Amino acid sequence: MNDKDFHYVLTISKCNSISKAAELLYVSQPALSRYINSLEEKLGVTLFDRSSSPICLTSAGKRFCIYANTILDLENKLLLELKQASSISGHTIKVGVPYVTGEYILSRIIPRVIHAYPNIQIDPIQDLAGNLVKRLTAHQIDAAFVCSPISDAAIRSELLFYEKIYLVGHRNHPALITHDTANATLEHPLILDFEKLRNVSLIHCKPIAIMSYIAEEALKKAHFQPEKEIKASSLPLALDLTSQCIGFTSVLHCQLKYSHPGITQTLCPIHINDCKLPFYLSYNSHISNTTPEMELFIKEVLKEYQAAPYI
Repeated sequence: MNDKDFHYVLTISKCNSISKAAELLYVSQPALSRYINSLEEKLGVTLFDRSSSPICLTSAGKRFCIYANTILDLENKLLLELKQASSISGHTIKVGVPYVTGEYILSRIIPRVIHAYPNIQIDPIQDLAGNLVKRLTAHQIDAAFVCSPISDAAIRSELLFYEKIYLVGHRNHPALITHDTANATLEHPLILDFEKLRNVSLIHCKPIAIMSYIAEEALKKAHFQPEKEIKASSLPLALDLTSQCIGFTSVLHCQLKYSHPGITQTLCPIHINDCKLPFYLSYNSHISNTTPEMELFIKEVLKEYQAAPYI
């Protein structure tokens, strides 16, 4: 079978008439009738019930049309992707990612894009969230992963996923001594009454202030009152202080999952109600003016996070 077979049968089914279909296909009615008769003979089935008026599909004909539409759709998609792939000129896509979380995002995105389109080059640029927004609006980067939508009419922001935020403390911290910390995991974090949590300092990680802010607001709603607050200049420092029982800190799921096991294995993940950090892909809203590489990059990112929305 070929495309001609599919188009002829589909056109007749839409017109419910061989004569009308022949006009649309620019062939004579006798020639079209002979073609369909020959196709039916080759397939060993009758596609059209000619005894009815107007002509209609048989059950075999209906099945044929379902597969014909599917095959033609796939063929069109293939041709489009081949055209897009052939138009790639090696343009490098500059992708902005935030400090701390950027490496976890890129470790998921880069392999997918490179596997699908080996000629696409990605130049990752790590910076503070505020600077990423400035770079994007100034067209210094092509796209950015940020934690809030950008309020600029020229920028489009697509919500990709929510990353869970946990509170963590050393498994042997005095405040947790009466809890079953040994069996607490990321999938089954410890659940406790924050109002009863006493003599605990809260370690604030400055580079990811928005995450700390979301966690602290959620903890306030849970009536958690830290003994004092300690500021840490980096996530590794915050986790190291936590591992020494200095205090508790908030941390993203991906950070706890992929950080150094020598530290994270000593830490107990604690559940915080409705505490999560959103991530958006932001890019120029005038997609028609972007490069083919950028269009394909956006498509692959959206596919990746629609399939599995958590890091």
